[in-house]
Amino acid sequence: MRNSLIILSAFVIGAFAYGLEPSGFELVGYPDYASGFVPEFSSMASFSFSSGQNGSVGEGTYLGSMSFSLHPDVDATLEMGYSRLMRFSGGEETGRILGGLQLNWRPSENSVFSFVYRGALPESNLNFGGF
Repeated sequence: MRNSLIILSAFVIGAFAYGLEPSGFELVGYPDYASGFVPEFSSMASFSFSSGQNGSVGEGTYLGSMSFSLHPDVDATLEMGYSRLMRFSGGEETGRILGGLQLNWRPSENSVFSFVYRGALPESNLNFGGF
């Protein structure tokens, strides 16, 4: 935790050193943009099936993402999805909630700093209020 705070502090200090001011970040569009907040959406779906001596297994995955610009030099991508492993010949089915965040900062034309976090959470860890 302490190392994370030190890294975050260094990033914030570096951002101010290169002239990124917090007042320039708006979700409705940077003041110099004529188009305003225009997110780009994309999605991916896949399904695989395998059958053998010990039974049949299938896996389906869906992942959607939204990309948008926070500043002329900073853009972000949010991801959310679901993956399910199905055992057609009996056994426990499992599912996972997928998610991620990516921030890209371009202080100059030839450099990019990226922060990427992606993970999966077993659906059994979620509390849907009895559903």
